[in-house]
Amino acid sequence: MASLPVSNTSSLLSHGFKPGDEEKLRNAVKSLPQKAINHVFPHPVYSPVLHVAVQNNSLELVQILLAAAADPNARDQRGKKFCPIHYATQNGNKEILEALLKAGADPNAKEGEFGRTSLHILATRWKTNEDDYKAFLDVLLSYKKIKIDSLDSNGSSPLYMAAMKSWEYMVRQMILKGANIESAVGNKTAGDIIRKKLPGLLETIDFSVIEKPKRFYGEELYDALKDGDVDLFREILQEVDNSDEVKYKASIIEEDHGEYTLLQYACDNGMQDFVEVLLKHGANPVRKDDTSKMSPIMYATRNGYYKIVEMLIDSMKSLRELEKGALKQCDQRKETPLHKAVKREYPENSEDVDYKKCLNLLLEKKRYLDIDAQDEFDNTPLHYAVLCDDQSFVRTLLLNGAHLGIRNKFGTLAITRIQASVLEEVLNDCIKYKNNVADRDFEIIMHYSMLAPAQASQQPETECLRFLSSSRKHRRLLLHPIIDTFLFLKWQRIRQYYFFNIFAYTAFLILLTAYVLIYFGTFIDPSEATPQNETEVASLNSPAEESIADQGMTVEKMKEALMENLVIKFLLKAVISIFALYIAVREGVQFCVSWRLYVSRLENWLEISIVVLTFVLLFLPLSAGPQQSLSAWLVLFSWIEFILLLGRHPYLAVYITMFTTVTYNFLKFIIMFSFMIVAFSISFYLVFQVDDNFKTYHQSLLKTIAMTTGEIEYTDLPLSTLPVSSHLLFVLFVFLIVLVLMNLLNGLAVSDIQQIQQEAEIVSYSSRVELISYIESVFLASPFQRILPGPITCCENGGDDCFLATCLDSSNPATKLLNWMGRRTLMFQSCLRERRITVYPNRGMDRWHVCDCHSFHLKEAQIEAAKDVVLEKEHSVSDHRLSSLEYRLDEVMAAISSLADKVNKHVLCPSPSSQ
Repeated sequence: MASLPVSNTSSLLSHGFKPGDEEKLRNAVKSLPQKAINHVFPHPVYSPVLHVAVQNNSLELVQILLAAAADPNARDQRGKKFCPIHYATQNGNKEILEALLKAGADPNAKEGEFGRTSLHILATRWKTNEDDYKAFLDVLLSYKKIKIDSLDSNGSSPLYMAAMKSWEYMVRQMILKGANIESAVGNKTAGDIIRKKLPGLLETIDFSVIEKPKRFYGEELYDALKDGDVDLFREILQEVDNSDEVKYKASIIEEDHGEYTLLQYACDNGMQDFVEVLLKHGANPVRKDDTSKMSPIMYATRNGYYKIVEMLIDSMKSLRELEKGALKQCDQRKETPLHKAVKREYPENSEDVDYKKCLNLLLEKKRYLDIDAQDEFDNTPLHYAVLCDDQSFVRTLLLNGAHLGIRNKFGTLAITRIQASVLEEVLNDCIKYKNNVADRDFEIIMHYSMLAPAQASQQPETECLRFLSSSRKHRRLLLHPIIDTFLFLKWQRIRQYYFFNIFAYTAFLILLTAYVLIYFGTFIDPSEATPQNETEVASLNSPAEESIADQGMTVEKMKEALMENLVIKFLLKAVISIFALYIAVREGVQFCVSWRLYVSRLENWLEISIVVLTFVLLFLPLSAGPQQSLSAWLVLFSWIEFILLLGRHPYLAVYITMFTTVTYNFLKFIIMFSFMIVAFSISFYLVFQVDDNFKTYHQSLLKTIAMTTGEIEYTDLPLSTLPVSSHLLFVLFVFLIVLVLMNLLNGLAVSDIQQIQQEAEIVSYSSRVELISYIESVFLASPFQRILPGPITCCENGGDDCFLATCLDSSNPATKLLNWMGRRTLMFQSCLRERRITVYPNRGMDRWHVCDCHSFHLKEAQIEAAKDVVLEKEHSVSDHRLSSLEYRLDEVMAAISSLADKVNKHVLCPSPSSQ
């Protein structure tokens, strides 16, 4: 029988099966890896399939799953964190219990809510079907490793709970197995409850035949730990060392007590003495619990117990666990110890709690950390650090290489909440220097680690810079030497694509304009056309024919000339079509990269209009009128687009920003006051109808709009027809529209221009960031993956072995070309592999050095700006040293003054004995 697909098998297992499906299931399970069998299903199941089978009393499925290596001790993710044996206990199914125990299920496993074992649960369930639960109890008590007196989180033993529930059979059987009747909750023992609930029972039991219960050191250690009695804890461990159980010491220490092991409990509650003892006796410092998947160091960092963190790291180091990724372990939420430290979930209300020290201890082992690890919401530690008002953790993480450009599942960058002052301080710290500033070997090292993507794959390198350019509070940081030099070097890598695009579009524009002027340069209204001027138009629109007529050529030569004209026209069409197709492909790639962003930009609609109008003009037969109109709009749109393309260059961006900003603000302003212009146009239509310019409302509106620009022509207006109303309306129009509104618009334009000029340098850098980010988004995205639906481009099991996906990723020529071009735009994979540059400002011609790329020269101003940062840092260090020396001098002077006072007092006022 063919195996079922993974998705079908998962659905079948998680929803149960019908009798007779055993063989079908057995074959289905064989096709699943062990990880899939133990996979925790999401809402509403929240558990592995074995739990579902046990809950449904499906013995056959349980046996099939256990034979396929399903974990009998796995826990579900519901509130109580049950193991399969806990569900079997609730159902009282003896056969399933036997199957689980045979497969290695732990009968002493505690559920995660109240720390109850199967015996505890059994004591609360027996009334539903006592015979089944009796048989179940007998199987449990026959198990040699069963812990009779295991306590839950309230300190109740199974015997105590059975007595409270008045289940005589369980009470009797447990006493015969050696259960302690003196176990107490509060002031009442189990014996007291038995005498009250089951009077006379104890008298019927022959205590001489009671089995002596086995001593469980793990339970005793856990009780001593909860009581905080470290001396008793040490004594019990010493007894283990001196007993036959010493060979089981490791398993005793690592025993699961429901939610915790001994070490995990101690770490979560800040018990330093216990942690020290447990580590000394070989407790595992990296073991995760079975519920939240948290390791001891996660508990310690979550609570800020820095001394415990230090002890755990030292233990990991001695056991060589750091090299195995102990500090990269994730819990159920995919959070690492670093996430726990920076989240600062609890207040620092004790001297033993210090999250800053926890963070520093972890970062001392930075090479064993994943500083940009992402949790279930793709948040990095930096995402959590920026949420606190105290952003000292942000500075620490950034200085240790945390990346600014990682987005979480909600598309948020951590940089969006970092204070500008903190970011500037970090950028300053990224500039290091060696030797004295005046030495020839003085060097400046600029580090770019915080800008570099965390992964080695092709990822955009300007994500965070794009945010800086769009944030009013952060834009000035674009002028910082670190970002300035990075953008400069990035521009050197990427400008070739910009200039190629400019060249291609310029060629398209020149050819298109020439084509329009040659073939559609003259137009005569058809209503005014005569045979004579039609002939003139034809001759003007066909230069070859005009030449033929003038020179009186023969018919053969006329045909040759006409053919030559057609060839030229065809070639022009072909070349223009090729360039238009290039623009169309370029726009299509941009659309596939991000269609939402694409449709939101007006410039993209302008480019689409140019492509569509070009093909319509070239290939669709149109009458003369529409053809001329279309040509006019096409030429206008094309030249506007050319201006916008030129404006993307950083050095021209200021002027385009002026134009677009003023246009945008004018439009907002005019739209708001357009109703006033409409009102005046209606009024003028009513009072000036005798004038030819106001015969219709359409003419009146156009004339009114012209009048707003200052073209009033006062003497031509028929003011005498309705002298009072027309004069008042005219004066009101001049005052409100010509004087007030137009001057407001001029003032608005001047204000916008002044503001842009003041920020001219920042505008230039913002334009450069936008252009680089735009080119990166085209080359580094995967448009073909976005075009095709997911099931086509990826395999069913999420792997990378799908044939079509492989073709798209590696074999497709267009994908290869985009990937190759994308790699050439990246800095950190080629030029800045070490993520830093070194500059020697005092070496004359040999003053620059850029790692692996020796083709880039920094500008003089950039080097001087970096040098200024270095000098400022030196100055601040000198000031700090000076203030420190002044403080120490004040202390010395105060001490001398105090000593002088004492000497003077002793000399001037001698004691009586000296006299």
